[in-house]
This record gives sequence, structure tokens and C-alpha cells, in this order.
Amino acid sequence: MTDRLMSAADLQQVTGLKRYSKQAAWFRENFGIKIVCSSDGAPVVTWATFEALQARKAGLSPSTVSADRPALRPAILRSVK
Repeated sequence: MTDRLMSAADLQQVTGLKRYSKQAAWFRENFGIKIVCSSDGAPVVTWATFEALQARKAGLSPSTVSADRPALRPAILRSVK
């Protein structure tokens, strides 16, 4: 991974959007995060961050569950009679 910032062209290619506000909204909708923007409103995202977000969304990132907190398990629903 690289810590190089995504250029305006990179952001446009990834999001498919030209406006900075729409690009920021795209990150919020697709990854559930509010990204940092520069003084002119341009999103500031590194390639490493983008790749980590993609990996997390795909379920490929390592577990972030801490040792003192058990992992969550799906509930088993039973019908009430």
C-alpha cells in the first residue's frame, strides 16, 4: 500500500463524480465514514486508506475485536408458543 494522496483525477475515476461534495457523500454512502476535506472542499484520501476501506467492506481486513471483548455472534431466534 502507498500513503500517496489520491489526486483529483483519481477521486473522479474512483467515485465517478466531479463535484467535491458529491465525492465526499460517495465515501459516506459506500463506506460509512466522513472524510477530511481541504480548505477548498476537496476530499483528502490516501490510497492506503481507500484500499483499507475496500478490504474492510469486502471482509478481508483482519479482525478488530479486542482480546477482552468477545466476538459478537448471530442471535438464534426461536418461535414463542
